[in-house]
Amino acid sequence: MNSPSSGDCLRAYRPDVFLLAGYRSILNAQLLQVPLLGTLNLHAGGLPQYRGGSPLNWQLINGEGSAGLSVLRVDTGIDTGPIMAETTFPIGIRDTIADLHRKANERFPALVEIALAKLLSKDSGGQVQREIGAQYWHQRSDADGYLDFARMTAAQVDRTVRATTHPLSGAFTFHNNDKVRLFGTEVPAFCLRGVPGRVCWINHKGPYIVCSDKAVLVTEYQAETQPDFRLSQGQRLK
Repeated sequence: MNSPSSGDCLRAYRPDVFLLAGYRSILNAQLLQVPLLGTLNLHAGGLPQYRGGSPLNWQLINGEGSAGLSVLRVDTGIDTGPIMAETTFPIGIRDTIADLHRKANERFPALVEIALAKLLSKDSGGQVQREIGAQYWHQRSDADGYLDFARMTAAQVDRTVRATTHPLSGAFTFHNNDKVRLFGTEVPAFCLRGVPGRVCWINHKGPYIVCSDKAVLVTEYQAETQPDFRLSQGQRLK
């Protein structure tokens, strides 16, 4: 994309604006000079606190009460350009990553309209970001979904599962050498404690998995190599 030939090809269209959505590469200075009015990026995170990759997932994992959305004018940095439009929306206590993407996609068109109007007006510069409080977050991969029950609280496990569930591949743990994917969890009102990773059933309800502070209830899971695998009382997940 950053090759000279790509720039020549795009320049032939005489574009007014480039609009980026879910694009992970960094455009070089030559490409950014191609559109007449500039390049806009739809970023699903509040700025400057959530620069970088997977901002919706991170906001859910971190327990934020609301998620930020930003449309920024792209410069040569990573999500450092001036903000042209922004908003927030509440993260529900049971929202999953699919819910957050749906809510973000419903709101982005109106933000783009605001940003385009500013590009055509005297306010084309946008709001310069402050570096105070700026944070970068890396793009998440499947390996980041590992659940360390000895170190994670039940709430942290639950948020991680909700941030990686369908349509993503799910958070995971291991039973012996088999990877077990978790797609649904709940934090129960009562406190069940013990050895982290231990599987428990209470009054025929479960499975519960003990975390660092209390157990979490698992409502949907799947072993990768054993479709009929079921978590049973006394098993230990690592």
